[in-house]
Amino acid sequence: MLENKKTGLWTKVSVFIMAVAASVMLLGNTYVMAAEHTANITTDRLNGTCEYVVQGIDITTEKEMTVKVSYIDEEAKVTDEEQKEAVEGQQETVQNEAESAQKVIDVYEQKVVFDETNCINGEYKGTFSMNDFTVKDYRKYTVSAYFGESTEAFLIGECDFSIHSDNMKLYTVGEKYDINRTFTFSTIDANNISVPGNSNKIKLVIWKSNSSVEKGTVCGIEKEFNTAVNADAKSWDIDLSSVCKTYGKYNASIVLADDTKAVLATSEFDVALVYTNVAMRRTAELNKQAAFKVYISGLRSSLGIKNVKFDIYNSSEKLVCSKNGRKMENRPYYYVNVSMRNLNYKLDQYRIKVTVTNSQNVQSVVKKMGTADVTPKGGTFTITKKSNATCKFVLKNANIIGGIKDVTFRVYSVTNGKEKLYKKFRGVYSKKSYIADMSYPGKGNFIVYAYATTKWNKQVELNYEKLKIAKSDLGKNGWIYETYAGKEYKFYYKNNEKMTDLTGILNIKNGSNMYIEINRAACSVTAYAYDSEKKDYIIPIKTFTVSVGRDTLTVGSASALTLESSFSPIGTYSVCSNGVASKYTLKTMNEPDGSVCYARWATHIVGNVYFHAIAVGSQSHNALNPTTYNKLGSPASAGCIRMTVADAKWIYDYAAVGTKVVIEKGDASKPGPLGKAATIKVSGSINYDPTDPEISTATKIKDYKAGRISGYMTKDGKKIGY
Repeated sequence: MLENKKTGLWTKVSVFIMAVAASVMLLGNTYVMAAEHTANITTDRLNGTCEYVVQGIDITTEKEMTVKVSYIDEEAKVTDEEQKEAVEGQQETVQNEAESAQKVIDVYEQKVVFDETNCINGEYKGTFSMNDFTVKDYRKYTVSAYFGESTEAFLIGECDFSIHSDNMKLYTVGEKYDINRTFTFSTIDANNISVPGNSNKIKLVIWKSNSSVEKGTVCGIEKEFNTAVNADAKSWDIDLSSVCKTYGKYNASIVLADDTKAVLATSEFDVALVYTNVAMRRTAELNKQAAFKVYISGLRSSLGIKNVKFDIYNSSEKLVCSKNGRKMENRPYYYVNVSMRNLNYKLDQYRIKVTVTNSQNVQSVVKKMGTADVTPKGGTFTITKKSNATCKFVLKNANIIGGIKDVTFRVYSVTNGKEKLYKKFRGVYSKKSYIADMSYPGKGNFIVYAYATTKWNKQVELNYEKLKIAKSDLGKNGWIYETYAGKEYKFYYKNNEKMTDLTGILNIKNGSNMYIEINRAACSVTAYAYDSEKKDYIIPIKTFTVSVGRDTLTVGSASALTLESSFSPIGTYSVCSNGVASKYTLKTMNEPDGSVCYARWATHIVGNVYFHAIAVGSQSHNALNPTTYNKLGSPASAGCIRMTVADAKWIYDYAAVGTKVVIEKGDASKPGPLGKAATIKVSGSINYDPTDPEISTATKIKDYKAGRISGYMTKDGKKIGY
């Protein structure tokens, strides 16, 4: 039985009947029918002929035979009447299968009358050509025989007059934007006859992918295609602009010249309009002319380019300018120069739309719109307060197309949200900046605008900056009493800057009269000098950021100290409270775990509590634990006041024996009248204190530049980086 592989049902009514009447078995190329007749069939694809042999014919009883060549029409169903007639009297299963059977089309019929001349020893040899068919079609056919008046079909076999499209390829050569493409058709295996018949003409048809090959356009000339000898490729060079009307996907197909439905090979290709970018460009030369260039780069079209138009829209989406572009020689680059006069001298952010007209006068708008930003570039505007109650205006890197004639700074006082012009200053141009100085008019809020004069004499705002002038900005120098945390202190100013280290100003020496206060909560220490006018220690000399005892909950005094305690005792003490030991350049100290460490520049406070540099495991200057050092500013010690080497040495040098030392619970939000001093951070590879004068400055500079330390102190006490 022949079976339809797609539906799994019988596909030929005549074969159904034959199969029911006699069991047919397929053995290789030989078909056997109930051991009476046998047959084999051979297709000569080169010449388009088919030869068959039927054996087991008894001419005494079988006088004639009708050979039919047929195929199944995949689109035409067998009518209900035909189905009923075909399956009448057959098994129920056959009836059910026949209901969906497809219609059989006979294309050729050959009637044979047997005699001793054409049927020898019960064997008949016959032949037919596809040229004999009523309708020439390229497909596989079923060849059947009917003996005498019998309606039972004997299956001779299959005749392959189909097109072997898998043996043929069509290649499209060229980029999707190329006008000229080469279409090359070739066979894969020259020994495989791709198309039956020894001589065929082929042609190239190009058609839109969403259409059909029958609606395509024949391109180029017809070419001979002899499958017997064809091994050489056939090529067509086609100018697509003469074939394709629109952009999109197209198919190129090779078809037989006498049957356009006979498609041998197909290749899909793109007909495209491509580009790289749509943008603007400003050059020094164009800028002098108050103009700029708009362009589209990488523009190529499969349909040719007749014209490129640039439309310029303002930020309100209104068309303000249209210009046809010019092509740059030997480059897929089109451009046009646009002057500010074309844009009515409006500084705005414009949009660029590009329309391409191809060689067939069809217009296409490219998908991407470009941007032409000709808004003023305000640059960087800074106001720097100076020490002499003046400030400096600096406008840097400002730019306007066409250039800036000059810059004017307009200063407005602001009261209750209202602005009032105070003064104008003409900027002086220097090193790409416009600069002006202004003396303070008095305290208050101000706003300063920077205006530029354009090449076409229009005033344009570039930038602005707010300015607040406080009373303190009007000038501070020398000694000034000010209140901090509800208490009056005496500060020293230089050019409006509060000095945070009065060691030199007060000429502090060893044994100077001072008072030291430790704010345990803030981990800060402040040293005060005596003010003879107010009769109190209210002159903050210097502040230090430290680590106090890690136990911050205990608020006991020195009497509660033990070897195991880890708090800094609250209370009033003095340098060398025990009256015996006072200061050590290097002190051996015992940790609670029994280990020994060494602390430089130790100054005794009370009990086992000292001011000292962070203790190290050996007497080396390169034995610092970086983790411990980075804890400065937070509780971390066993009760002592840990400091940097420089700060501990300051206490050692200047705090005389008997100096009053007060340890307060304190307030972290109020570290002291000089604030909380900045600290240095070190990386894990650093094992020295960056304030230690025994470490070379060269080493510190190297590690600072490498980012291993955040700052350092030079031998003369200058702070770098903090």
